[in-house]
Amino acid sequence: MNTDKYGSASVCVHLWFRMLRPVGFRLLGFELLFFGLLTQHAGSGAYQGEDGEVRKLAEGVYVRIAAADQSIVSNAGFVELDNSVLVFDTHFTLEAGQSLLAAIQKITTKPVRYLVNSHFHPDHTHGNQSFAGPVHIIATTNARRDVVQRDLPAMNRTLGIAQAQIEKMKKDLIATKDPAQQAGLRAQIQQHQKFLDRMTGLKILPPVLGVEDSLDVNDTVRPARLLYLGKGHTDGDLVLYLPKEKIAFVGDLFFNSALPNTQDAFLLEWMRTLAELLKLDAETFVPGHGPVGTKSEVKDFLKYLEELKEWVEPRVTEGAAMEQVLRDVKLPPKYSSYSYQYFFPANLQKMYSELRAAK
Repeated sequence: MNTDKYGSASVCVHLWFRMLRPVGFRLLGFELLFFGLLTQHAGSGAYQGEDGEVRKLAEGVYVRIAAADQSIVSNAGFVELDNSVLVFDTHFTLEAGQSLLAAIQKITTKPVRYLVNSHFHPDHTHGNQSFAGPVHIIATTNARRDVVQRDLPAMNRTLGIAQAQIEKMKKDLIATKDPAQQAGLRAQIQQHQKFLDRMTGLKILPPVLGVEDSLDVNDTVRPARLLYLGKGHTDGDLVLYLPKEKIAFVGDLFFNSALPNTQDAFLLEWMRTLAELLKLDAETFVPGHGPVGTKSEVKDFLKYLEELKEWVEPRVTEGAAMEQVLRDVKLPPKYSSYSYQYFFPANLQKMYSELRAAK
């Protein structure tokens, strides 16, 4: 295990849904979700829907499930150890992290001593600052690298975009003489500014402990293992495995009944990593998104990735262009109930790119 320490930085907001649209359109950046959140939450003064469902999986083991309309965005979990608590992922915002801490404190008076970030995406890490005191933040070395080298700069870029939009609206306000347009612009400026003012209090706290392969938490009550099984959703996905309870918190290595975000994925290796995950003696698998699952549902997700390859590979062999693949390949009806349907074109594009590169 390698360890080192980074300082925290005061930042504003980072957006994890980087969606690829078909060829011929530009890549949409982090501002997509950012401005969506502005529209939903800026006027309220506080985030709504942050009281995710807390479910007991076993004695001392809990999961907090995020519904589709909640700003906590992703699932989180926490485990009672002998004298402390280990938290797995901390949601998307400071407020969501604070509500997670409040949920923990309703169950136990033990202090939180360990935060495990499954990977670097901010819907799993931006609640870190809610946990004050001597807390050890743990992730893979690659995830720690990406928080520092990608998350921090992306936030600052997004802040600049948002500020530029406010300035444009102010200029439009001066230019227009229409009272209705003036009222609308004033309301938009106020909402955007309120949101930005709130988010300036957000600090990114990067992991301080980096796991290369595995790390054992030798607790007398509830032994736990942190495992890096290989590339998948990112190149730094970490799994929390509780062998006694046969429970695995797997982050975004597993999307249950949902299409995956593949922006930073390694799809061909992801299938091999899921095969390794399925070798664990576990019965309960907690995904980053979606309901708690079983080994059978992890296999279903693996099957989707395998079928994605089957749909795209023959067309790559034939020399078909990306545009043709996007036009021809449709998501089969059996996946029509899955969440995040809008990720399907990006899934096709990522698989196409990897198969082309592998030729």
